[in-house]
Amino acid sequence: GAANGGGFGGGFGGGGSRSSHGYTRQPGDNAPCDVAKVDDLLQQRNDAKRGRDFDTADRIRDQLRAMGVEVMDRDRVWRASGGGMMGGGGG
Repeated sequence: GAANGGGFGGGFGGGGSRSSHGYTRQPGDNAPCDVAKVDDLLQQRNDAKRGRDFDTADRIRDQLRAMGVEVMDRDRVWRASGGGMMGGGGG
């Protein structure tokens, strides 16, 4: 039989917190979304901001928004509103 299990969960982020970008999903948000991808993008965005590469950080935020994910930097929380364009597109 295919022995699945293990392999995942180790080796990421050097232990400690689940993900080193420090953002958590808003409690009660259960809209369907690709959490692993969001995590990945938040990680990249965090690295970009750390490197003072704000163009990249903005681009990643736009990418997240296109997935229907809103990031609240002040609270270090993200949520999947499900379906992207909330509150009109002004840009």
